[in-house]
Order: sequence, then C-alpha cells, then structure tokens
Amino acid sequence: MKHMKGEDSVLISYLVYFVHLVLIIIGNALKKGIRAPDYVIFTLQGDYPDLRQPPGSFLQQRLRGRVKSLQELEKDFQAVAKSPQVRGVILHIGKLDLSLSQVQSLTQMINDLQASGKEVIAWATGYYTNSYLLAAAADRILLQEGGIIYTLGFTNRALYMKDTLDWCGIEFDVVRISPYKSALDQLTRSDMSGEVREMINWLIDSHYRQFTRSIARGRSLDEEKVQTLIEQTPLSGQKAIDTGAIDGIVSAEDLPAFLGSGDKPARLANWDECRKSFPHSLPAAPGKYIAVLRVEGNIVDGKSQRPPARPPLPIPFLFNEQTGDLTFVQQARRVLRDRRAKAVLLYIDSGGGSASSSEAMASILQKIAAKKPLVALMGSVAGSGGYYVATPASYLVARPATVTGSIGVISAKIVNSRLLERLLLNRETIRRGQKDLFGSPEERFTAEEREKAGEYISQVYQLFVKRVADSRKMSADAVDQIGGGKVWTGEQALNNGLVDELGGLKAALGKLCQLANLPENTPLVETPYPKRNNAPLPTAAGWIDYTLDNLAQFREQQALLAGPLYFHLPPGPGTKLRF
Repeated sequence: MKHMKGEDSVLISYLVYFVHLVLIIIGNALKKGIRAPDYVIFTLQGDYPDLRQPPGSFLQQRLRGRVKSLQELEKDFQAVAKSPQVRGVILHIGKLDLSLSQVQSLTQMINDLQASGKEVIAWATGYYTNSYLLAAAADRILLQEGGIIYTLGFTNRALYMKDTLDWCGIEFDVVRISPYKSALDQLTRSDMSGEVREMINWLIDSHYRQFTRSIARGRSLDEEKVQTLIEQTPLSGQKAIDTGAIDGIVSAEDLPAFLGSGDKPARLANWDECRKSFPHSLPAAPGKYIAVLRVEGNIVDGKSQRPPARPPLPIPFLFNEQTGDLTFVQQARRVLRDRRAKAVLLYIDSGGGSASSSEAMASILQKIAAKKPLVALMGSVAGSGGYYVATPASYLVARPATVTGSIGVISAKIVNSRLLERLLLNRETIRRGQKDLFGSPEERFTAEEREKAGEYISQVYQLFVKRVADSRKMSADAVDQIGGGKVWTGEQALNNGLVDELGGLKAALGKLCQLANLPENTPLVETPYPKRNNAPLPTAAGWIDYTLDNLAQFREQQALLAGPLYFHLPPGPGTKLRF
C-alpha cells in the first residue's frame, strides 16, 4: 500500500510539473510581442542575504518581511541578460549594508551581465566604500548633481571593557589555546594585544589590497592612482570627474536623454514594473535535486532558532541566527536518506560556537560526504566552529574577503564574587565532592583547575587539527602553523591550503553538478526544519551506521569545565567586516 502511495505521489508531481511547464511555454510565447525597455533599473539598497530566505513561521514571515537575496537577484540579472532588446542595466545604488565578500559576489554578477553584451551603468546620489566598490565594476559611474563620494577605506575599532567590569566587580577567567584565539579579549583586556593587532593588520591589509585591485581593474587605473584617489576623498563635482573616480554628473530626470541617441531618449523601466514581460526559465523536471544545509549564526547546543524580526541596530548575542546540533543533525539525516538528494550544498555564515555541537554536525556531514558529493560555500564568515563543520566537505569555496580559519579553542567562566560583596549579598554553599566548584563563579581557577582545563582544551584542539589535516591532506604541524586561533581572509586561506577555490554560489553549484554529474538547472532545495527536535541519536531503523561517541565524550568532559567550550571567531576583526 505504501508503495502505491509513493507511485501516486511521483505521478502527481510529474503531472504538476507538466502543467507548470505548459503554462510557462504559453506565457513566454505571449510575451514575445511585448517590447522590453532599453535599460532596466535595479535599485540596490540595504541588506541582501546570500541565499533565498528559508520558509519561516507565520509570525516570522509577517515580522521579518520579504528580503530579496543575492541568489534571487542573480536570477533577475540572468533574465535581463537573455533579452536581446535590452541594451543595458542601470544600478541605482543606495546605502548598502553588505560585507566586502557580498559586494564581491555582486561584482561577479555584474561581470556576467557585461559578458552577455549588456552595458552596466552605476548611478547614485552618493557613494560609500562598499557602494563605490560595486560601482567600479560598471561600465560607467554617474553621480547626481550635488552628490559626493564619501571617504573611502577600512576602519577596525574594538572596545575593551576589562576596567569597567573590574569596577563592577566582574571578571572573566579564560583558558585559550593561544593568544590569537581572542574571542573574549574585549572582556578580559584593557587594550589590544600584540597578537591581535598583528592579525587585524593582516586581515585589513588583505581587504584593502582586494579593494584597490578591484577599483583599479574596473576604472582602468593603476593601483597607485587608486590609492591617491582614496586619499583625496571625499570628492564631488568636477574634481570627481578629473580624478577618474566617476564618468559624469547627471540627475535622475536627465538619464533617459543622457543614455539616448539624438533626440530619442532611452526607454527606462524599473525591474519591478517590467519583470512580468521577461520570459521565465523552464523548470527542471521533478526528482533529483541539490539539498541545502545551512550553518548560520552561533553554533549552539540544542535547537536552531531564527529571530522573529531584524533589529534596527546590530545587537551582539541578541536577535542572532542560531544553528543547533539537534535541529541540524535531523536535517542532515533527512538529506542522507533521501535518494532524490543527489548532492549537498553546505552554506556556512558562522563565526563558531559550541565545540560539542560542531563535532556532532561534522560527524553527520562526514557520513553524507561518504555517500553524496558535499561542497561547502562560505559566506561572509566561516571561522572556528564554522570552519570545523566544513571539514567533511570534499570541496571548499570562499570569496576573497571571506573571514575564515580561527582554528582554535577557548573556554571561560564569569567570576562575580566581588560584585556580590558590593551588593551586600552573602552566598552559603553546601557541597559534596571537592571538584564540584570547578566552574563556580565565586572564584578564579586554581592552578590545578587551570592545568586540567588546559589539558582538555589541548585535546579538543588536537581533534580540530586532525579534522583539518585529514580534510585538507596536510600534516598536523602544517595545520598548527596556520591554526592556533589565527584568522584569515578567503584569499589568504586559499594560499594557506584551507579552501579550494575563490568564488560564490555559481562556483559551488558548478562544482557540485560536476561531481554528481547533474545538469546545470538541477533545482536547489532548502532542507526544512524538523517538526520535532527529539532525536539526538540515530533511530533503530539502521539507515545510518554511526554513533556519536565523540559528542558524548565532548559533553561528558565539557561538564567538568567552566561552562561551554567554544570555537568562537575573535571579535576583533568582526564576524562581518562591514563598511
């Protein structure tokens, strides 16, 4: 009976597909008589996630709103590229809340448009660092009359709170694998350490080189002139034209005449107004698909969570995405047993988190990689635990500006005894077992406790190093040289052997289709959240043949330490280096 139901389901899916296909073919035929505009206007402003938003609850959909992703924007660009009537695209660029790596993805999309023969025009009322970098990829940069190119460059600031916390009677007692693993430096130091200063300098140097190279390439200038241009900002008016920063000053109302020929102004239309006149791509047949597994935000023990709304200001540790091991492992098991999922895209945008959860997620991903092609795509950040979970992938793709690495471990506890004294609070303790106060907030680690914590952190670090060494075909010593908590850009990670290719979604999907022998239009399917989060271990059905011994060992020993053990990316360089 179940077999018949399965056959009926497949039959229905094919019937729906053919009806959909016929409707698209008819619709595309009817659209052939509709005249497309000369230039299509895309307004780019705010934040664009890398991938299409996963479906959320009714409340999340209402509070979060609909946000277009770079993945969807690329589909729109591809539709315009296929239209022979469209001469080009106008990018109306507002203030973008994008990381450097996301701007690099957008730049590649612009290059693909240009390769299809379309002219790309950038226009704005003013350009900031990231919006100017994006505009530099266009064929022409236009500025509104009275507009300005604001100061260009990169700044990293960190606020150190040790003295303030001391005044409050609070301190953090930290055990770390090396000084480069600086996730809690802002809470435990009064100033920046030499190691962190060195690391931030090599990160910002790499980003600055990428920035100047991209502008030089887009504006046909040498890098020395680009640096001179940067030092001269802010720029406006004729000076912006004379330095080669822009090509012209044009108001929005004069754009049709400016882009037209003779007395015939160009026909301009916003994408939202004219999108229905463009042919739809034909859907792929039902059946085989590429599954998407996401690791976003903090890696935590337990359930994954998405905030119901986006806060107006970035608030650390609040309103953050969380990927929990219970949720993720069940999603991964579903992908593993689904025969239609022929390949898996692991998307990572995480600075790390719980060591035990990272191990649990890496364990199930290792089982998937043994049966199906698994490619990891790094977003703005894939560091520490975010890199740990990527190790089972057979191929790692990062953007040049992705922040990654941070191979290291750190643990800490809050010591609040002085705060309690100042508040005139007296705590009485009755205990059994001399080691029971190992994680107590009333006192710092003793020398013996610190030694034991250091021993365990060293064990976990060795496991981390082994995972990386096995994955990247490197020696443990080689991994340790670039590990120890050191953070790298994607470009530096490629040189260090930590990733395989610099690129974005297109590169990752291309590799997956090659490995799985799939056509390019194979659909990308989001793996839904499980309805229940109550399966921490594999079921007795026997479809998966592994145990979570490592996870059990992690948590047993972790319970002896002061709170959770973390793989967090240091906060100094930032998990998303925004402009």
